[in-house]
Amino acid sequence: MVRGLSSRRSNARSTGGEEYEKKRKAIVLAAASIFREKGYAAANGDDIAKKAKMDRASLYYYYAGKQEIFRDMVGEAVTDNVLMAEQIAASQDAPASELRRLIEGLFSSYARHYPYLFVFVQEEMTRLTKDKSAWSATMKRLDKRFDDAVIKIIQKGMDDGSFKKGDARLTAVGIIGMCNWSHRWFDPSRGIDGATVATTFSDLVLNGMIAATA
Repeated sequence: MVRGLSSRRSNARSTGGEEYEKKRKAIVLAAASIFREKGYAAANGDDIAKKAKMDRASLYYYYAGKQEIFRDMVGEAVTDNVLMAEQIAASQDAPASELRRLIEGLFSSYARHYPYLFVFVQEEMTRLTKDKSAWSATMKRLDKRFDDAVIKIIQKGMDDGSFKKGDARLTAVGIIGMCNWSHRWFDPSRGIDGATVATTFSDLVLNGMIAATA
């Protein structure tokens, strides 16, 4: 029975068309709301199905379970962040402006996709080294592309003299780590928004990186 449902789900994805994708999107939005209300660990299929206004059996026609829904929404958000970082890194703006835009964009994404991006940062990323699935391989590649974009921005600033000389990769790791650590305390519903955090972090980073002028 499970195997038959899996086959039907796979066939529906390839032939379902616009209406099928619309329903899957509604489920993702419902799941995001449940993850926000109850947390990923406490959420279950019944919660998501009820929020999406369907029964649990219908939910499984679209998704195998909450992990698949979670990975779908995280994959889309992470991909968007990587494309944003690569676009910024490829621009002709001043490196300081690029780095500020990157941090602002990242916190805008954290707020928009709260809390499931933080769940990924906190729980899933530590499992990627052991997980051999295709999804994990994709996420590792996306993670590297994001890191490379940040390194590129910093290296440009070091090369043109606008940033202090140093190790671009080490600096990038420090900045990314600082932003990711916000999963321990950032909650956009508690009075401090992503834009405020981004401005504070950008000022903190750039005040320490910008080279002194004669």
